[in-house]
Amino acid sequence: MSKANLSLGITLIALLTLFCVGCGSNDNPTLAKIGDYSITAEEFNNFVNINQPFQTADEELEKRKEILDTLINLRLLIQGGYEKGVDKVEELARVVLANKDKLLLDVLTQRKIVDDSEPSEAQMKEYWEKLEFKNRASHILVDNLDTAQMILSKLEESENFEKLVHDYSIDPSATKNKGDLGYFTWGQMLDEFQNAVWSMEPGQVSPPVKTRYGYHIIKLVDKLPNEYRIDFDEMKLNLKEQLTTIIRRKKGEAYFNDIKERYPVRVDTATCDYLLHKRETSYPPVLLETLPKDDFDLEQLDRTEKELILGTWDGGQITVMEYLEIGKSIGSNIKPDFDDYDSLAVIIFNIKLTDILISEAHSLGIDNDSEYLKKVKLLKELAMADIMKTDSIPFLTEPDEGMVRQYYDEHLDEFSTPAKVHVYEILLSDELKATKLAKDIKSRKKFMEMAMDLTERPGKRASKGDMGYVQERYFPEMYQTALNTPIGSIGGPVLANGKYSIFYVEDKIDAEIKDFLGVKRTIIDRIRTEDKANAIEAWINERKKSTNVEIDTEALRSTIDMSKYDNAESGSNN
Repeated sequence: MSKANLSLGITLIALLTLFCVGCGSNDNPTLAKIGDYSITAEEFNNFVNINQPFQTADEELEKRKEILDTLINLRLLIQGGYEKGVDKVEELARVVLANKDKLLLDVLTQRKIVDDSEPSEAQMKEYWEKLEFKNRASHILVDNLDTAQMILSKLEESENFEKLVHDYSIDPSATKNKGDLGYFTWGQMLDEFQNAVWSMEPGQVSPPVKTRYGYHIIKLVDKLPNEYRIDFDEMKLNLKEQLTTIIRRKKGEAYFNDIKERYPVRVDTATCDYLLHKRETSYPPVLLETLPKDDFDLEQLDRTEKELILGTWDGGQITVMEYLEIGKSIGSNIKPDFDDYDSLAVIIFNIKLTDILISEAHSLGIDNDSEYLKKVKLLKELAMADIMKTDSIPFLTEPDEGMVRQYYDEHLDEFSTPAKVHVYEILLSDELKATKLAKDIKSRKKFMEMAMDLTERPGKRASKGDMGYVQERYFPEMYQTALNTPIGSIGGPVLANGKYSIFYVEDKIDAEIKDFLGVKRTIIDRIRTEDKANAIEAWINERKKSTNVEIDTEALRSTIDMSKYDNAESGSNN
């Protein structure tokens, strides 16, 4: 396997991360109206991604109201921007230009991978049925069919499977797991691999199974009922999410392979030969033997040499200088030698995949796609809102000395370093034992010896219970008691999280108030930030008085997946 092939997955992952987060529903009600502008459920869902759990639907509704209010405020700023002519400033054009390629790739991914990736009811049912069992398998991975057939012959002659794993498997984890993959359910392995496993019975060994990693000899060790498979209707939402991810991954892989076939990279072998010849004539033989053949010092090349074409494809090219500059971030275990033309073509394709996809997007007319134009407009309007907040809403000028001093005096606790206490600790589950130790131990040395033997604080026996300078937010009970315990004394026991802590106070550092001049700049920045936020809030409140804002709470409620709470309520009633 060439070094370049190892990097194929990296660019595929980068391609798949372009997936859109929000998914618009076919039912797209209007959630709010701000003047003539309507915020729809699709816009709301594409703008936010609520992952936090809620106890009730009403609790989630309140969160959605907060988010909707944020969108309303944003739209008010945008409307104000149009009125002030912010949409015509040159800065906006620069923002769009700087981001248009990303937007093109977003829509290209949407059209080629995300669209039509929702599984059907039949697909979800089939997936659910395959989750009935979990299987445990071991495998031997090799890189060619002849070796796989030879191993199969040895197994037929009753040779030990684990020994053959040790002798032949190229799976990096084989040295630790001896080929054992543990239990897994459908969907966790490559299709070719799991299709073979699900057709077997425990004890059977498969013929060679080819995947992108090589050839596998698979032994099915065990098959058990999958305890995590529940009723289909209860699993339906989760099944849909899992299958959607699988479908998109497969579509992404297929599209990646299609692009690779339609945009083959042609390596300029003359340029490669020239670089290798230049390398041989630029360094003495002794030094040359230590230098890799996959790199070149740019300082050794003149301008013409740097601009030599290393590779071309339909619609683009890469120069020697560009390749060497980008190559600095490529691991030496992946980067091929200049005379390994096939691997070099693979690496160049991966390096320039984004450029190739942008070219593909233009050829498909994505720059005229309605979704792309909508994204460009939204980007422009978000930038307008930012300009409104930054430059167009007036706020107070630089705060004077009196304002700064007053802020300092009113927030002294924020500009103080709290007192610190350095302690050694013995943490025990037994309160009586902790109380007795606190009375019996008389010296620092004895305390540290006992801590090394007894403390139940993970990882602290080796340091003889040394906790360093404890902080109140992590150890509030111990901290407060230690503050009132003299240096060189033992305090406690203190109850915290069900265990009892006794401690030896090693040192104390008094609380310290930071000097006014040292924090003056920080205070000025805080006052300006607070003043700016207040000015924006006041502007929005005034704007709402002169703008008709209507919110449809029932439509907003309809965006909640109520099945989550129906299941919870039915479970609590049982």
